[in-house]
Amino acid sequence: MVISAKYGKWSKVILIFFYIFIFFLLLRNSFNYLDPDLGWHLKVGEEIAQSRLVPDINNYNYVFSGHWVDHEWLSNFIVYQIYNNFGYLALSVFFAAVMVLLLILLNREARRRYPSVALGFILVLETWGVVASLPHLGVRIQELGILFVVLLLLIINNYSRRLDWRLLLFLPPLFYLWASLHASFLLGLGLLAAWMGIKIFERIIRRFPLFSRLNFFEVLSNRHILFFCGASVLSIGATLLTPYHVKLYSFLKDYQNDFYRSHIQEWLSQFSFPFTYWQLAYLAFVVLSLSLYIYYVRRRKILSINIWNLFLLLFFVFLSFQSRRHFPLMFVATFWFMLEIQALVWPVIPNKKPLSYNAWLSVYLLTCLLLVTTFQITQTNFSNRPFQSFCKDYPYESVEFLKNHREYDDARLFNHYAWGGYLIWTWPERKTFIDGRLPQVPLAGHTYLEEYYEFFKKDGQIGDKLNQYDIALVLLPAQDKNLTAKPWEKFLFMITDEELVAHNYLRDYLQSSSNWQILHSDQAAVVYGRNP
Repeated sequence: MVISAKYGKWSKVILIFFYIFIFFLLLRNSFNYLDPDLGWHLKVGEEIAQSRLVPDINNYNYVFSGHWVDHEWLSNFIVYQIYNNFGYLALSVFFAAVMVLLLILLNREARRRYPSVALGFILVLETWGVVASLPHLGVRIQELGILFVVLLLLIINNYSRRLDWRLLLFLPPLFYLWASLHASFLLGLGLLAAWMGIKIFERIIRRFPLFSRLNFFEVLSNRHILFFCGASVLSIGATLLTPYHVKLYSFLKDYQNDFYRSHIQEWLSQFSFPFTYWQLAYLAFVVLSLSLYIYYVRRRKILSINIWNLFLLLFFVFLSFQSRRHFPLMFVATFWFMLEIQALVWPVIPNKKPLSYNAWLSVYLLTCLLLVTTFQITQTNFSNRPFQSFCKDYPYESVEFLKNHREYDDARLFNHYAWGGYLIWTWPERKTFIDGRLPQVPLAGHTYLEEYYEFFKKDGQIGDKLNQYDIALVLLPAQDKNLTAKPWEKFLFMITDEELVAHNYLRDYLQSSSNWQILHSDQAAVVYGRNP
Protein backbone atom coordinates (compact mmCIF):
# COMPACT_ATOMS: atom_id res chain seq x y z
CA MET A 1 0.00 0.00 0.00
CA VAL A 2 1.39 3.39 -0.97
CA ILE A 3 -0.38 5.44 1.68
CA SER A 4 2.36 6.76 3.93
CA ALA A 5 2.22 7.77 7.57
CA LYS A 6 3.21 11.30 6.56
CA TYR A 7 0.01 11.81 4.55
CA GLY A 8 -2.53 13.97 6.32
CA LYS A 9 -6.25 13.81 5.62
CA TRP A 10 -6.70 10.23 4.42
CA SER A 11 -4.33 8.67 6.94
CA LYS A 12 -6.16 10.29 9.85
CA VAL A 13 -9.53 9.05 8.62
CA ILE A 14 -8.14 5.56 8.00
CA LEU A 15 -6.61 5.47 11.48
CA ILE A 16 -9.91 6.45 13.08
CA PHE A 17 -11.74 3.66 11.24
CA PHE A 18 -8.91 1.26 12.11
CA TYR A 19 -9.17 2.06 15.82
CA ILE A 20 -12.93 1.53 15.69
CA PHE A 21 -12.39 -1.85 14.03
CA ILE A 22 -9.81 -2.90 16.64
CA PHE A 23 -12.10 -1.71 19.44
CA PHE A 24 -15.00 -3.91 18.30
CA LEU A 25 -12.64 -6.82 17.57
CA LEU A 26 -11.46 -6.63 21.18
CA LEU A 27 -15.00 -6.19 22.44
CA ARG A 28 -16.12 -9.31 20.59
CA ASN A 29 -13.17 -11.19 22.09
CA SER A 30 -14.24 -10.10 25.59
CA PHE A 31 -17.66 -11.65 25.10
CA ASN A 32 -16.28 -14.87 23.60
CA TYR A 33 -15.11 -16.22 26.94
CA LEU A 34 -15.10 -15.51 30.66
CA ASP A 35 -11.71 -15.06 32.30
CA PRO A 36 -11.39 -17.72 35.05
CA ASP A 37 -9.88 -15.11 37.38
CA LEU A 38 -12.56 -12.44 36.98
CA GLY A 39 -14.58 -13.76 39.92
CA TRP A 40 -11.83 -13.40 42.47
CA HIS A 41 -10.79 -10.02 41.04
CA LEU A 42 -14.33 -8.80 41.69
CA LYS A 43 -14.55 -10.33 45.17
CA VAL A 44 -11.21 -8.90 46.27
CA GLY A 45 -12.20 -5.52 44.84
CA GLU A 46 -15.45 -5.68 46.79
CA GLU A 47 -13.53 -6.51 49.96
CA ILE A 48 -11.26 -3.50 49.42
CA ALA A 49 -14.25 -1.22 48.75
CA GLN A 50 -15.98 -2.33 51.94
CA SER A 51 -13.01 -2.45 54.30
CA ARG A 52 -10.94 0.39 52.76
CA LEU A 53 -7.92 -1.84 53.35
CA VAL A 54 -5.76 -3.95 51.06
CA PRO A 55 -6.10 -7.74 51.53
CA ASP A 56 -3.84 -9.44 54.05
CA ILE A 57 -5.34 -12.72 55.32
CA ASN A 58 -6.56 -15.23 52.73
CA ASN A 59 -10.22 -15.86 53.53
CA TYR A 60 -11.15 -17.65 50.31
CA ASN A 61 -9.49 -21.08 50.71
CA TYR A 62 -9.66 -23.60 53.52
CA VAL A 63 -6.31 -25.14 52.57
CA PHE A 64 -4.21 -21.99 52.89
CA SER A 65 -5.27 -19.30 55.35
CA GLY A 66 -2.03 -17.38 55.75
CA HIS A 67 -0.98 -13.92 54.64
CA TRP A 68 -1.00 -12.97 50.98
CA VAL A 69 -0.03 -9.91 48.94
CA ASP A 70 -2.46 -8.66 46.32
CA HIS A 71 -0.25 -7.07 43.66
CA GLU A 72 -3.36 -6.03 41.77
CA TRP A 73 -5.26 -4.42 44.64
CA LEU A 74 -5.92 -1.14 42.84
CA SER A 75 -6.87 -2.94 39.62
CA ASN A 76 -9.27 -5.17 41.55
CA PHE A 77 -10.85 -2.13 43.18
CA ILE A 78 -11.30 -0.39 39.81
CA VAL A 79 -12.66 -3.53 38.14
CA TYR A 80 -15.19 -4.03 40.94
CA GLN A 81 -16.33 -0.41 40.86
CA ILE A 82 -16.90 -0.48 37.10
CA TYR A 83 -18.68 -3.85 37.22
CA ASN A 84 -20.78 -2.99 40.26
CA ASN A 85 -21.89 0.42 38.99
CA PHE A 86 -22.05 -0.06 35.23
CA GLY A 87 -21.96 -3.79 34.47
CA TYR A 88 -19.87 -6.20 32.43
CA LEU A 89 -20.40 -4.33 29.16
CA ALA A 90 -18.77 -1.22 30.61
CA LEU A 91 -15.92 -3.35 31.95
CA SER A 92 -15.35 -4.86 28.52
CA VAL A 93 -15.43 -1.39 26.95
CA PHE A 94 -12.85 -0.19 29.48
CA PHE A 95 -10.32 -2.91 28.67
CA ALA A 96 -10.89 -2.62 24.92
CA ALA A 97 -10.28 1.13 25.24
CA VAL A 98 -7.01 0.44 27.10
CA MET A 99 -5.69 -1.53 24.13
CA VAL A 100 -6.85 1.08 21.63
CA LEU A 101 -5.10 3.78 23.68
CA LEU A 102 -1.99 1.63 23.59
CA LEU A 103 -2.12 1.46 19.78
CA ILE A 104 -2.64 5.22 19.57
CA LEU A 105 0.51 5.77 21.64
CA LEU A 106 2.47 3.35 19.46
CA ASN A 107 1.33 5.08 16.29
CA ARG A 108 1.99 8.63 17.47
CA GLU A 109 5.59 7.70 18.24
CA ALA A 110 5.85 5.74 14.97
CA ARG A 111 4.72 8.71 12.89
CA ARG A 112 7.32 10.91 14.59
CA ARG A 113 10.23 8.50 14.29
CA TYR A 114 9.45 6.72 11.02
CA PRO A 115 7.33 9.03 8.84
CA SER A 116 8.40 7.21 5.68
CA VAL A 117 6.99 3.83 6.72
CA ALA A 118 3.80 3.05 4.82
CA LEU A 119 0.64 3.29 6.87
CA GLY A 120 -0.50 0.02 5.32
CA PHE A 121 2.48 -1.81 6.80
CA ILE A 122 1.77 -0.31 10.23
CA LEU A 123 -1.89 -1.33 10.16
CA VAL A 124 -1.15 -4.86 8.95
CA LEU A 125 1.53 -5.31 11.62
CA GLU A 126 -0.76 -4.05 14.37
CA THR A 127 -3.72 -6.12 13.23
CA TRP A 128 -1.50 -9.19 13.14
CA GLY A 129 -0.14 -8.47 16.61
CA VAL A 130 -3.57 -7.84 18.11
CA VAL A 131 -5.14 -10.95 16.55
CA ALA A 132 -2.23 -13.09 17.77
CA SER A 133 -2.62 -11.57 21.25
CA LEU A 134 -6.38 -12.19 21.53
CA PRO A 135 -6.04 -15.30 23.76
CA HIS A 136 -4.44 -13.02 26.37
CA LEU A 137 -6.77 -10.05 25.97
CA GLY A 138 -10.33 -9.33 27.03
CA VAL A 139 -11.25 -8.41 30.58
CA ARG A 140 -7.67 -9.06 31.65
CA ILE A 141 -5.76 -6.95 34.17
CA GLN A 142 -2.47 -7.79 32.48
CA GLU A 143 -3.50 -5.34 29.74
CA LEU A 144 -2.69 -2.55 32.20
CA GLY A 145 0.82 -3.96 32.53
CA ILE A 146 1.21 -3.88 28.74
CA LEU A 147 0.10 -0.23 28.68
CA PHE A 148 2.62 0.70 31.37
CA VAL A 149 5.43 -0.98 29.44
CA VAL A 150 4.61 1.28 26.49
CA LEU A 151 4.49 4.36 28.73
CA LEU A 152 7.87 3.45 30.22
CA LEU A 153 9.44 2.95 26.80
CA LEU A 154 8.05 6.30 25.66
CA ILE A 155 9.67 8.05 28.63
CA ILE A 156 12.99 6.30 28.00
CA ASN A 157 12.95 7.03 24.26
CA ASN A 158 12.08 10.69 24.73
CA TYR A 159 14.69 11.15 27.44
CA SER A 160 17.34 9.62 25.16
CA ARG A 161 16.34 12.02 22.40
CA ARG A 162 15.72 15.25 24.30
CA LEU A 163 17.98 14.78 27.36
CA ASP A 164 15.46 16.67 29.45
CA TRP A 165 15.72 15.57 33.08
CA ARG A 166 12.16 16.77 33.71
CA LEU A 167 10.88 13.78 31.74
CA LEU A 168 12.31 11.53 34.44
CA LEU A 169 9.98 13.10 36.99
CA PHE A 170 7.23 10.93 35.51
CA LEU A 171 9.01 7.70 36.51
CA PRO A 172 8.37 7.58 40.30
CA PRO A 173 4.59 8.22 40.07
CA LEU A 174 4.42 5.85 37.10
CA PHE A 175 5.98 3.04 39.15
CA TYR A 176 3.90 3.80 42.23
CA LEU A 177 0.74 3.42 40.17
CA TRP A 178 2.12 0.42 38.26
CA ALA A 179 3.10 -1.39 41.47
CA SER A 180 -0.46 -0.91 42.75
CA LEU A 181 -2.04 -2.21 39.54
CA HIS A 182 -0.01 -5.23 38.43
CA ALA A 183 3.08 -7.25 39.37
CA SER A 184 4.62 -6.58 35.95
CA PHE A 185 6.15 -3.45 37.49
CA LEU A 186 9.09 -5.75 38.23
CA LEU A 187 9.63 -6.06 34.49
CA GLY A 188 9.65 -2.27 34.32
CA LEU A 189 12.35 -2.06 36.98
CA GLY A 190 14.35 -4.61 35.02
CA LEU A 191 14.05 -2.46 31.89
CA LEU A 192 15.34 0.56 33.81
CA ALA A 193 18.39 -1.43 34.91
CA ALA A 194 18.93 -2.81 31.40
CA TRP A 195 18.80 0.65 29.81
CA MET A 196 21.32 2.04 32.30
CA GLY A 197 23.59 -0.94 31.75
CA ILE A 198 23.45 -0.51 27.97
CA LYS A 199 24.23 3.22 28.17
CA ILE A 200 27.19 2.59 30.45
CA PHE A 201 28.36 -0.21 28.14
CA GLU A 202 28.17 2.12 25.13
CA ARG A 203 30.35 4.72 26.83
CA ILE A 204 32.93 2.11 27.74
CA ILE A 205 33.10 0.16 24.48
CA ARG A 206 33.41 3.18 22.19
CA ARG A 207 36.81 3.93 23.76
CA PHE A 208 38.35 0.80 22.28
CA PRO A 209 39.93 1.20 18.81
CA LEU A 210 38.07 -1.84 17.49
CA PHE A 211 34.73 -0.12 18.09
CA SER A 212 35.75 3.50 17.63
CA ARG A 213 34.18 3.68 14.16
CA LEU A 214 30.79 2.52 15.38
CA ASN A 215 28.16 5.20 15.79
CA PHE A 216 26.00 4.26 18.77
CA PHE A 217 22.63 5.93 18.85
CA GLU A 218 22.17 8.60 21.51
CA VAL A 219 25.29 8.00 23.62
CA LEU A 220 24.67 9.74 26.92
CA SER A 221 27.05 11.67 29.12
CA ASN A 222 27.82 10.52 32.65
CA ARG A 223 25.68 13.38 33.91
CA HIS A 224 22.58 12.23 32.08
CA ILE A 225 23.15 8.62 33.09
CA LEU A 226 23.36 9.74 36.73
CA PHE A 227 20.09 11.63 36.34
CA PHE A 228 18.47 8.44 35.09
CA CYS A 229 20.05 6.39 37.86
CA GLY A 230 18.66 8.78 40.46
CA ALA A 231 15.19 8.62 38.92
CA SER A 232 15.39 4.82 38.91
CA VAL A 233 16.26 4.75 42.61
CA LEU A 234 13.32 7.04 43.32
CA SER A 235 11.11 4.73 41.26
CA ILE A 236 12.11 1.75 43.39
CA GLY A 237 11.40 3.84 46.46
CA ALA A 238 7.99 4.74 45.08
CA THR A 239 7.03 1.07 44.91
CA LEU A 240 7.85 0.78 48.62
CA LEU A 241 5.32 3.51 49.39
CA THR A 242 2.44 1.28 48.30
CA PRO A 243 0.34 -0.23 51.13
CA TYR A 244 2.39 -3.45 51.19
CA HIS A 245 5.76 -1.67 51.45
CA VAL A 246 8.63 -4.20 51.44
CA LYS A 247 6.20 -7.15 51.48
CA LEU A 248 5.39 -6.23 47.88
CA TYR A 249 8.51 -8.18 46.90
CA SER A 250 7.94 -11.15 49.21
CA PHE A 251 6.52 -13.37 46.46
CA LEU A 252 9.78 -13.46 44.48
CA LYS A 253 11.21 -16.32 46.52
CA ASP A 254 8.24 -18.50 45.59
CA TYR A 255 8.86 -18.24 41.83
CA GLN A 256 12.06 -20.28 41.85
CA ASN A 257 9.80 -23.27 41.21
CA ASP A 258 8.58 -23.23 37.59
CA PHE A 259 5.96 -26.00 37.87
CA TYR A 260 3.27 -23.51 36.86
CA ARG A 261 4.90 -22.97 33.46
CA SER A 262 4.03 -26.48 32.38
CA HIS A 263 0.58 -26.74 33.97
CA ILE A 264 -1.14 -23.37 33.49
CA GLN A 265 -2.32 -22.89 29.91
CA GLU A 266 -1.25 -19.30 29.31
CA TRP A 267 2.20 -19.89 30.81
CA LEU A 268 3.03 -22.70 28.38
CA SER A 269 5.91 -22.19 25.97
CA GLN A 270 5.46 -21.70 22.24
CA PHE A 271 6.70 -25.27 21.77
CA SER A 272 3.80 -26.80 23.72
CA PHE A 273 0.85 -28.29 21.87
CA PRO A 274 -1.63 -26.92 20.87
CA PHE A 275 0.46 -24.35 19.09
CA THR A 276 -0.64 -20.73 18.72
CA TYR A 277 0.03 -20.38 15.01
CA TRP A 278 -0.70 -16.66 14.75
CA GLN A 279 1.93 -16.03 17.41
CA LEU A 280 4.46 -18.43 15.90
CA ALA A 281 4.02 -16.81 12.48
CA TYR A 282 4.54 -13.35 13.95
CA LEU A 283 7.61 -14.50 15.86
CA ALA A 284 8.98 -16.07 12.68
CA PHE A 285 8.45 -12.74 10.90
CA VAL A 286 10.29 -10.90 13.68
CA VAL A 287 13.22 -13.32 13.52
CA LEU A 288 13.29 -13.07 9.71
CA SER A 289 13.25 -9.27 9.90
CA LEU A 290 16.11 -9.31 12.38
CA SER A 291 18.11 -11.62 10.10
CA LEU A 292 17.53 -9.32 7.12
CA TYR A 293 18.50 -6.34 9.25
CA ILE A 294 21.80 -7.95 10.27
CA TYR A 295 22.51 -8.99 6.68
CA TYR A 296 21.67 -5.52 5.38
CA VAL A 297 23.83 -3.78 8.00
CA ARG A 298 26.81 -6.00 7.23
CA ARG A 299 26.42 -5.75 3.47
CA ARG A 300 26.02 -1.96 3.45
CA LYS A 301 28.64 -1.63 6.21
CA ILE A 302 26.34 0.54 8.28
CA LEU A 303 28.15 1.62 11.40
CA SER A 304 25.14 2.90 13.36
CA ILE A 305 23.86 0.43 15.94
CA ASN A 306 20.95 0.83 18.36
CA ILE A 307 21.85 -1.65 21.09
CA TRP A 308 18.75 -0.77 23.14
CA ASN A 309 16.36 -1.72 20.34
CA LEU A 310 18.32 -4.91 19.68
CA PHE A 311 18.15 -5.79 23.36
CA LEU A 312 14.38 -5.22 23.50
CA LEU A 313 13.81 -7.44 20.49
CA LEU A 314 16.03 -10.30 21.65
CA PHE A 315 14.83 -10.15 25.25
CA PHE A 316 11.10 -10.09 24.51
CA VAL A 317 11.33 -12.65 21.72
CA PHE A 318 13.02 -14.96 24.23
CA LEU A 319 10.29 -14.28 26.81
CA SER A 320 7.59 -14.90 24.21
CA PHE A 321 9.06 -18.25 23.20
CA GLN A 322 9.44 -19.18 26.86
CA SER A 323 5.82 -18.35 27.66
CA ARG A 324 3.04 -17.39 25.24
CA ARG A 325 1.60 -15.11 27.93
CA HIS A 326 4.42 -12.68 27.12
CA PHE A 327 3.55 -12.39 23.44
CA PRO A 328 1.55 -9.13 23.77
CA LEU A 329 4.52 -7.59 25.60
CA MET A 330 6.82 -8.69 22.79
CA PHE A 331 4.48 -7.21 20.21
CA VAL A 332 4.45 -3.72 21.73
CA ALA A 333 8.08 -3.65 22.91
CA THR A 334 9.48 -4.54 19.47
CA PHE A 335 6.96 -2.60 17.38
CA TRP A 336 9.10 0.49 16.76
CA PHE A 337 12.20 -1.54 15.94
CA MET A 338 10.18 -3.53 13.41
CA LEU A 339 9.30 -0.23 11.73
CA GLU A 340 12.95 0.81 11.83
CA ILE A 341 13.93 -2.43 10.10
CA GLN A 342 11.21 -1.93 7.50
CA ALA A 343 12.35 1.63 6.82
CA LEU A 344 15.96 0.51 6.45
CA VAL A 345 15.59 -2.73 4.51
CA TRP A 346 12.46 -1.94 2.51
CA PRO A 347 12.42 1.84 2.01
CA VAL A 348 9.17 3.20 0.60
CA ILE A 349 9.22 3.68 -3.16
CA PRO A 350 8.27 7.27 -4.03
CA ASN A 351 4.60 7.44 -4.83
CA LYS A 352 4.10 8.48 -8.45
CA LYS A 353 0.44 7.54 -8.64
CA PRO A 354 -2.06 10.37 -9.24
CA LEU A 355 -3.93 11.75 -6.25
CA SER A 356 -7.17 10.24 -7.55
CA TYR A 357 -5.56 6.78 -7.27
CA ASN A 358 -4.70 7.40 -3.61
CA ALA A 359 -8.23 8.65 -2.97
CA TRP A 360 -9.84 5.56 -4.50
CA LEU A 361 -7.44 3.29 -2.61
CA SER A 362 -8.28 5.05 0.64
CA VAL A 363 -12.01 4.78 0.00
CA TYR A 364 -11.59 1.07 -0.73
CA LEU A 365 -9.67 0.56 2.52
CA LEU A 366 -12.24 2.53 4.51
CA THR A 367 -15.02 0.42 3.02
CA CYS A 368 -13.21 -2.78 4.03
CA LEU A 369 -12.70 -1.47 7.57
CA LEU A 370 -16.37 -0.53 7.79
CA LEU A 371 -17.46 -3.99 6.63
CA VAL A 372 -15.20 -5.93 9.01
CA THR A 373 -16.24 -3.64 11.88
CA THR A 374 -19.90 -4.28 11.12
CA PHE A 375 -19.17 -8.01 11.06
CA GLN A 376 -17.51 -7.82 14.51
CA ILE A 377 -20.52 -5.99 15.95
CA THR A 378 -23.07 -8.43 14.53
CA GLN A 379 -21.08 -11.45 15.77
CA THR A 380 -20.66 -10.18 19.33
CA ASN A 381 -22.77 -11.90 21.99
CA PHE A 382 -23.36 -8.90 24.24
CA SER A 383 -24.32 -9.74 27.81
CA ASN A 384 -24.29 -7.96 31.14
CA ARG A 385 -24.56 -11.25 33.10
CA PRO A 386 -21.31 -13.09 32.28
CA PHE A 387 -21.49 -15.57 35.14
CA GLN A 388 -24.81 -16.86 33.81
CA SER A 389 -24.08 -16.45 30.09
CA PHE A 390 -21.12 -18.84 30.16
CA CYS A 391 -22.94 -21.62 32.02
CA LYS A 392 -21.71 -24.15 29.46
CA ASP A 393 -18.14 -23.54 30.59
CA TYR A 394 -18.73 -22.95 34.31
CA PRO A 395 -20.67 -24.89 36.98
CA TYR A 396 -23.67 -22.56 37.24
CA GLU A 397 -26.26 -25.34 37.62
CA SER A 398 -24.10 -27.37 40.01
CA VAL A 399 -23.56 -24.36 42.26
CA GLU A 400 -27.31 -23.71 42.31
CA PHE A 401 -27.88 -27.37 43.22
CA LEU A 402 -25.48 -27.20 46.17
CA LYS A 403 -26.91 -23.88 47.33
CA ASN A 404 -30.38 -25.42 47.41
CA HIS A 405 -29.22 -28.46 49.41
CA ARG A 406 -28.25 -26.94 52.72
CA GLU A 407 -27.14 -30.30 54.12
CA TYR A 408 -23.88 -29.76 52.23
CA ASP A 409 -23.21 -26.30 53.66
CA ASP A 410 -20.45 -27.48 55.98
CA ALA A 411 -18.91 -30.01 53.59
CA ARG A 412 -15.46 -29.19 52.25
CA LEU A 413 -15.36 -28.86 48.47
CA PHE A 414 -12.53 -29.82 46.13
CA ASN A 415 -12.91 -27.74 42.99
CA HIS A 416 -11.50 -27.64 39.48
CA TYR A 417 -8.59 -25.16 39.36
CA ALA A 418 -10.09 -22.99 36.61
CA TRP A 419 -13.35 -22.61 38.55
CA GLY A 420 -11.91 -21.24 41.78
CA GLY A 421 -12.35 -17.60 40.82
CA TYR A 422 -15.88 -18.25 39.56
CA LEU A 423 -16.85 -19.89 42.87
CA ILE A 424 -15.36 -17.09 44.97
CA TRP A 425 -17.69 -14.58 43.33
CA THR A 426 -20.84 -16.63 42.77
CA TRP A 427 -20.70 -18.58 46.05
CA PRO A 428 -18.76 -16.41 48.53
CA GLU A 429 -20.02 -18.34 51.56
CA ARG A 430 -18.14 -21.43 50.37
CA LYS A 431 -14.38 -21.62 50.79
CA THR A 432 -12.65 -23.23 47.84
CA PHE A 433 -9.73 -25.61 47.65
CA ILE A 434 -7.81 -23.50 45.12
CA ASP A 435 -8.13 -20.58 42.74
CA GLY A 436 -5.83 -18.69 40.38
CA ARG A 437 -4.34 -16.23 42.89
CA LEU A 438 -1.65 -18.23 44.65
CA PRO A 439 -0.33 -21.12 42.53
CA GLN A 440 3.23 -20.61 43.81
CA VAL A 441 2.54 -20.37 47.54
CA PRO A 442 4.51 -23.04 49.46
CA LEU A 443 2.24 -25.82 50.70
CA ALA A 444 2.96 -29.36 51.93
CA GLY A 445 6.61 -29.28 50.89
CA HIS A 446 6.00 -27.93 47.38
CA THR A 447 3.75 -25.35 45.73
CA TYR A 448 0.00 -24.93 46.08
CA LEU A 449 -0.48 -25.90 42.43
CA GLU A 450 1.61 -29.07 42.84
CA GLU A 451 -0.48 -30.06 45.84
CA TYR A 452 -3.61 -29.66 43.69
CA TYR A 453 -2.18 -31.98 41.04
CA GLU A 454 -1.39 -34.60 43.69
CA PHE A 455 -5.10 -35.46 43.52
CA PHE A 456 -4.76 -36.53 39.89
CA LYS A 457 -1.76 -38.86 40.17
CA LYS A 458 -1.87 -42.56 39.45
CA ASP A 459 -0.32 -43.67 42.72
CA GLY A 460 -3.21 -45.08 44.72
CA GLN A 461 -3.07 -42.19 47.19
CA ILE A 462 -6.10 -40.22 45.97
CA GLY A 463 -8.32 -41.50 48.76
CA ASP A 464 -5.71 -40.55 51.34
CA LYS A 465 -5.44 -37.02 49.92
CA LEU A 466 -9.22 -36.59 50.08
CA ASN A 467 -9.20 -37.80 53.67
CA GLN A 468 -6.23 -35.60 54.55
CA TYR A 469 -8.23 -32.45 53.81
CA ASP A 470 -11.55 -33.91 54.99
CA ILE A 471 -13.08 -33.34 51.56
CA ALA A 472 -16.72 -34.41 51.22
CA LEU A 473 -17.60 -32.83 47.86
CA VAL A 474 -15.74 -32.83 44.55
CA LEU A 475 -16.69 -30.52 41.68
CA LEU A 476 -15.25 -31.48 38.28
CA PRO A 477 -16.02 -30.73 34.62
CA ALA A 478 -18.64 -33.05 33.18
CA GLN A 479 -16.15 -34.26 30.58
CA ASP A 480 -12.40 -34.11 30.38
CA LYS A 481 -11.26 -31.91 27.51
CA ASN A 482 -8.53 -33.84 25.76
CA LEU A 483 -6.42 -32.16 23.13
CA THR A 484 -7.01 -33.07 19.51
CA ALA A 485 -4.64 -32.73 16.59
CA LYS A 486 -5.56 -32.27 12.95
CA PRO A 487 -4.30 -34.93 10.51
CA TRP A 488 -1.65 -32.61 9.10
CA GLU A 489 -0.45 -31.78 12.64
CA LYS A 490 -0.12 -35.47 13.47
CA PHE A 491 1.92 -36.01 10.31
CA LEU A 492 4.09 -32.91 10.58
CA PHE A 493 4.79 -33.02 14.32
CA MET A 494 4.59 -36.82 14.73
CA ILE A 495 1.84 -36.58 17.35
CA THR A 496 -0.38 -39.51 18.30
CA ASP A 497 -3.81 -39.42 19.90
CA GLU A 498 -2.47 -41.37 22.87
CA GLU A 499 0.03 -38.62 23.63
CA LEU A 500 -2.74 -36.05 23.84
CA VAL A 501 -4.94 -37.95 26.29
CA ALA A 502 -4.63 -36.73 29.87
CA HIS A 503 -6.13 -39.42 32.08
CA ASN A 504 -8.20 -38.18 35.01
CA TYR A 505 -7.37 -40.62 37.80
CA LEU A 506 -9.35 -38.61 40.32
CA ARG A 507 -12.51 -39.16 38.29
CA ASP A 508 -11.70 -42.85 37.94
CA TYR A 509 -11.32 -43.16 41.70
CA LEU A 510 -14.58 -41.34 42.45
CA GLN A 511 -16.47 -43.40 39.87
CA SER A 512 -15.18 -46.72 41.17
CA SER A 513 -15.08 -46.09 44.92
CA SER A 514 -17.99 -47.27 47.04
CA ASN A 515 -17.36 -44.29 49.32
CA TRP A 516 -18.43 -41.77 46.69
CA GLN A 517 -21.52 -41.15 44.56
CA ILE A 518 -22.71 -38.65 41.95
CA LEU A 519 -25.00 -36.10 43.57
CA HIS A 520 -25.64 -33.97 40.51
CA SER A 521 -24.53 -33.69 36.90
CA ASP A 522 -25.28 -31.29 34.07
CA GLN A 523 -23.75 -30.28 30.74
CA ALA A 524 -20.88 -28.41 32.42
CA ALA A 525 -20.10 -30.12 35.71
CA VAL A 526 -20.57 -33.12 37.95
CA VAL A 527 -20.75 -33.11 41.75
CA TYR A 528 -19.44 -36.11 43.66
CA GLY A 529 -20.37 -36.57 47.31
CA ARG A 530 -18.92 -38.77 50.00
CA ASN A 531 -21.32 -41.46 51.17
CA PRO A 532 -22.46 -41.18 54.80
